[in-house]
Formats: sequence, structure tokens, C-alpha cells
Amino acid sequence: MRFDNSASRIQKYSQDLGTLLAAFGLLRALRAADLLKRDTLGFVIFVVPKGFRIEEYETAAFAILGATRGDWMEQNVKVRPANPPRKKQSPHKRISIFDVKGLDVLIAKNIDEVPKDVRFAATAVMFVDRPTPEHINAVRRLSGRRPLSHEVAALIAAKPQNLLMAAVLKPNLIEDRIDEINDLSRRETGGASLFELPGYDELKPWAKRLFADVERWRAGTLAWGLVTRGALISGPPGTGKTLFAEGLANALGVKLVSTTVGSWQAEGHLDDMLAAMRNSFSDADDGEGSVLFIDELDSIGSRSARVGQNEIYWRNVINEFLSLLSKLGDGVVVIGATNFPEWIDPAILRDGRLENHFELTLPDQKLRTEILKHHAGESMSFESLFDIADDLKGKSGAVLERLVRDAREAARNEDRELELRDIRDRLPEKMRYTGEQQLRLAVHEAGHALVSLSLQHSTSATIEIKDSFDPNATEFLGGMTSYSLIDDYFPTETSLLNRIAVSLAGMAAEAAIFGDRSIGSGGNVGSDIERATTVARRMIGTYGLGKTPTFLGTPRELGDGPLPERVEAEVSDIVAGQWERVVAMLKKEQDRVFALAVDVVIHGTLRVEKDGIAASG
Repeated sequence: MRFDNSASRIQKYSQDLGTLLAAFGLLRALRAADLLKRDTLGFVIFVVPKGFRIEEYETAAFAILGATRGDWMEQNVKVRPANPPRKKQSPHKRISIFDVKGLDVLIAKNIDEVPKDVRFAATAVMFVDRPTPEHINAVRRLSGRRPLSHEVAALIAAKPQNLLMAAVLKPNLIEDRIDEINDLSRRETGGASLFELPGYDELKPWAKRLFADVERWRAGTLAWGLVTRGALISGPPGTGKTLFAEGLANALGVKLVSTTVGSWQAEGHLDDMLAAMRNSFSDADDGEGSVLFIDELDSIGSRSARVGQNEIYWRNVINEFLSLLSKLGDGVVVIGATNFPEWIDPAILRDGRLENHFELTLPDQKLRTEILKHHAGESMSFESLFDIADDLKGKSGAVLERLVRDAREAARNEDRELELRDIRDRLPEKMRYTGEQQLRLAVHEAGHALVSLSLQHSTSATIEIKDSFDPNATEFLGGMTSYSLIDDYFPTETSLLNRIAVSLAGMAAEAAIFGDRSIGSGGNVGSDIERATTVARRMIGTYGLGKTPTFLGTPRELGDGPLPERVEAEVSDIVAGQWERVVAMLKKEQDRVFALAVDVVIHGTLRVEKDGIAASG
């Protein structure tokens, strides 16, 4: 093969400025490697600048070789991409050592697309630099456009490829208005900005700092490496994790790339899952800026908890995920979402990755009112919705949005504007708990709180009980306890058993005080008994913490189906052991449990710390 920079080969691209810039970059790399205008055996590898497309570099390579473009699927092709785009009804064929016959040039977006044996066989591996200010002015001259000052050309050279090309192509670019190019990277969206949405009080200060840094990065005054650009959002379903990501993308003026670990896993074997993961990262990392939202992040698990025959599989998955995180280009913000942050590998949460952790909870009355008002519009006053919000305790933001949407539909059906009565008509019918029922709810939650503090599962616990319930609901949220958890990034057998004990403590408190148990601890996914059983199943079936260390599958693979009889017996033994343990603990503390429960009934809400009651509300 022979590369040539003769004018006759390149001149025909004088109006294809993208290809011309790419050709200048390739020639510069060849000159540095002393391969220009020399007969050379073998093939070379070009790695294009980060965030740049390969199409222009592929065309440029054909030009400087003097070759004719063909279908890369054909044998003996001279120029081809390392990881070509997928084509319908055609096999996806990444480069391998058996595909280099007749090859002169291999083009890669990053060096990891090229197998190590192919890299070793290459005559040279060259990393192509971004276009220089001199290249920018050269292509403008060749295309009949006016060259720019060196300072302005340098500013343009630092921009993402799409903005760079927009500036190069503009014939009448006014240098005094070069800052306008920064506005081109702001995506126009019809959705609400995060800063227009109600709630997210703990997340918005971080998002505002991120917004300011993104603006500085766009203006070229801040390197992307100095931007804090990753976060993990945790919380129960319906608390607005996806809405946060959408609002953040709208606020930053970038696109949202939304995916789930489950969708990656659904692709099948390891190679298919890794390919799906890489595609999601590639979609986000196109040089134009994005928010990459990854839901169900707990499904990717932790390397420390993976044992057994699939350990290597999951180690490869997590290592590849960490590699993709560290290699993301400029302008990409990564938001992970989970219901179970404790299951996530600590390396994912380290500095420079998803280093910020925010927890979302079900909205309180004030926030419920703000959510209702946001969806209802300016015609509804905050005060008029406040009492309505009080009747919606325990409802998520998603449920509140649906309620207002249904109310709007009813008003539309009568050809009128939304009115307060439309919302009131959709409130669930409430019945009040009796005094005895409220005391039982309070005893149940007091058990959770006191055992959590005793086992150092948390530093404080906030108990809240309801005074009424919706008789038509499939389940009643009579009370709830929220915790200030102690970090447990490296769970042990003891800490997992403590989690089971805390989950069982509510029912155990009822048994200790009343000698009788209610059904409030079970009956649905997410209940106390379900959580305790799930942890026990994972201990035995996934984490190898049974009598004989065994791996039966990932948490997702275990699901809720039956396990082998021996394993089911061990799960039952674990739950039984923690039940006996926590019942004994609470029988010794009967007086304290009862006294705390009475205070909860009186106040409705209490925060409890290690040394006793801290505050009431």
C-alpha cells in the first residue's frame, strides 16, 4: 500500500469539508509515523478523535490510497471500520484477525474495538488528532471561504464535531459573534426543565452546579474532566427517578438516552449483553452532550457478592461497565437509578463515576400539593389543593399525575375547564382507623425502629402512622418507618441477617405486645416478609452464604420461583432464626415498645435516635 497527499487525490473533496478535515488528520498521523509516500506492507489502524464519526475518515482513507470504495462485507476490502454499523438481514461482523486479507486501512472509534491480535499484526496504530486551527483555515480557503483569526479557529477546533463543522461551513461567519455557536449544542425540548418541576429539593443544588459547569464547558472555560457529572438516584417506585433524568436533560439542553440493565440482559449471552451495553454508551457519547439514564442499576450487582459458576460472567459485565464509564467523552452526564443502592458494586460509586448519591422518598403534604398544582396549572391555588393533598398520604408523584390527568379528561368530556371538584371527585374514599388499630400500627413501626437502632442498621428512624385508609385499595399503607441508614457497601453475613431482623421486627413487636399478629407485614412485593425472604434467598442462592457455598443464579434469575428443596429449607431456617431472635429482643423491651407506640399515636410522626425520641411532628 502507498499513501499519497497529492493534490489530484484530495482536490475533488474541496467542497466536502468534513472529508477534507479528516484527510488532513490522517496525513498528519502518517507523516508522524513516517509512512507517507512510502510503499508499505501490511495494514494500518487509525483511531479517530474521541467523539468524531468514522464516515469522513473512511472516505478520506480511500482518497489518500487512491482506492475505490466497495462494500466492507466483500473479501479483500482495502478500507473498513473495525465495528461497522449493523445492517438489517446481514450478520454483524466486527473485525477479526481472519478478516485482514487485502486490508490496507482499519478505522476505529476507539482502540478497544480492535482485538489485541489485530493490533499486534498491524504495521502501525495511529491515533488521529482533532483538526487544528491551521486545518480549519486550510479547508475554508480551499472551499472559497474567508479564513478566520487563529484565536477564533482555535476556539472552533475545540468544539464537538457537529459544532466544528457548522462553523467551518458557514461562509459569512462573524468572529465577534462566535459565542453563538455555544447555543447550537443546547437541545430544544418541549418538556419541563428540572428547575420547573416541584420537589427534588436535595438534588436541585447539585443540578444547578452541574448546569453552571456545563455552561462553562460549552464556553471553553472549563475542562470536562473537572465537572462532577455522575449520580445515583434511589427510592421506591413512583418517586420520580425517570422524571428527574428527563428534567435534567431538558435543563442542560441535551438529549436523554434512557436504558435499563434489564434490557441489556434480555439480549441473551454475555457478548450480546456487552454489545447492548456498549450501544447505549455509544448512543450517549456522540459528541453532542447527553444525559445517560440507567435504570435497575442494582441488577448489575457487585463483584464481591458474585460467587459460583457465573462469577466470571458477572465480573466481565461489571468490569466492562466500569471501563465504559471511565471512557465516556465530554458532555455526557450519567444518572443511575435503583430501588436497592446497597446491592451496587462500590467501584461504580467511587469518585469520578456515580459519586453523588441522592435518595428520593414519597412526597409529604407540601410536596404533594406542589405536584398537584404543577399538573393542574395556574387555575388552582396552592391553598385549595393543600387539604386535598392531605387525603393523598402515601401516594407517589406518578399517582398524583394520573389523578390530575383523569380529572382533566372528565372536564374535557363535559367541554369545560378543569375545576377543583374534578380532582375532589377522584379522591379515594377514606375510613378512619380505630384507636386500637392505630396503636397496633404504632407498635408495628416502633418494632422496626428500635430493632434497626439496636442492630446499628441506622442512626435514626422516623415513624409515621396514618389516621385513615382507602377501603377500596388493594393494600393499606397504615404506617411507615424511614431510616438514616449506616453505609453498608460491603455486606457481610451478619449485616444481611440484621436486615432480615429489621424487616421482621414489625410483626414481632405485634406478637410481643398483643400476642397476636396482623397481616400488615405481608401480602405483596415490597412487604416486610417479602424483603426478609428475598434477602435470605439471595444469601443462599446467589451469595453462597448457606451451609455449603452454592451459586444458583443472579437475583434476577432466582426471581420468585421455587428453589431446590434443600435451599428452600435453608432459607426457611434463616428466616426462622431471625424471627426467634427479634421476638426475644422485643419481649425484653415491651415497656419501651409500648411507650414509644403511645407517643406515635399522640403525635402522628416521631423521629427516634439511639438515645430516645429526638423530635415529633
